[in-house]
Amino acid sequence: MHRPRRTPTPPGTSIRTRIRTRAATRRRTGVRVAAAAAGLALVGGMAATAPTASASPATASAPPPAGTQQVEYFTPDGHPRHTTVPAATPKSLVSAHRARSAAELAADGDVTSVIRNGPTDKKVDVVIIGDGYTLAQQKDFHADAKAKWAQIAAVEPYASNRSLFNVWTVDAVSNQSGVSGDPSKGVVKDTALDTRFWCDDIERLLCVDTGKVESYASKAPDADLVLVLGNSAKYGGAGYNGITSSVGYDGIATASSDHRDSAQVAVHETGHSLGKLADEYVYDTNGTYSGPEPAAPNVTKMSVAEMKAKKAKWYRYLGQNSPDGGRVGAFEGGGYYPRGLNRPTENSIMRTLGREFNLPGRQAMIDGFHRHTGR
Repeated sequence: MHRPRRTPTPPGTSIRTRIRTRAATRRRTGVRVAAAAAGLALVGGMAATAPTASASPATASAPPPAGTQQVEYFTPDGHPRHTTVPAATPKSLVSAHRARSAAELAADGDVTSVIRNGPTDKKVDVVIIGDGYTLAQQKDFHADAKAKWAQIAAVEPYASNRSLFNVWTVDAVSNQSGVSGDPSKGVVKDTALDTRFWCDDIERLLCVDTGKVESYASKAPDADLVLVLGNSAKYGGAGYNGITSSVGYDGIATASSDHRDSAQVAVHETGHSLGKLADEYVYDTNGTYSGPEPAAPNVTKMSVAEMKAKKAKWYRYLGQNSPDGGRVGAFEGGGYYPRGLNRPTENSIMRTLGREFNLPGRQAMIDGFHRHTGR
């Protein structure tokens, strides 16, 4: 059940900012799947996309149909999976919308600096947007945003690099409290971003209107990483990492505000957007990978001996103990392919939630941090 919300209080003091300029040179294109026009399935430049739940090997490499987005979600055992969902907001949610009051409109879009470690061009700017928070609950949203960031920042290599981050919140004032699909499938809520469970008939898949997210993210002084918090204690989340944003961020992660494990979803998704890491799990139906050497730093066609000889990929870490367990080597399977590609370790967070980044993954994340800080 959804936990009772705290006693409603007026919105706290916030900074209304109207910085809108987003020069084209600031656009961070990232490395995306060649065939993914708009979706997740980020494989660091590999010419392959992840199959959807219903895809066959013959169609697995096809781009998602027009008007759809490919998203990543997580099964009850913590394993990531992909599916294709309609890009348009369901009609049932659209029909539930009502006009907002003058007070709601006045507060909508307020930007607050939560953590400020330096100028935006020298830091990684995290923008957190809430959905399903009414005007009276914006202070609750700020508290939830701080708590969720604390959970993410406790994971390495975030923990050792906290000074590299600025964190901002953007108030999205909803007409109703909560998220559609919580506690049951038929529940419809009038919210600012149309966040909803049961997306694609998958209960824990927490989808969002990405166009509306873009409009709110653009209100922040910068947006390198975007997290949407749905006002819910129900477990869920999703990743949209194939999105091309005019604001500059490489993807969107969604998470439940009041479920601690949902922070792991966000951490995994930042492995794609910041670290340019490939997924390390496989689809058995994909068979053997036969494409070029992937650009992603955590999957390779090479063996241990070849990496050593060529001084390539994660050769510096071979044989070292890794924080996710075991030693770094070349484990068969990765990038959605059970054969033809190797991953650095048996089971990192890019394969299963609740794990650590492996050594090559940690370094890729740190490199990603510094791409935004200019170091």
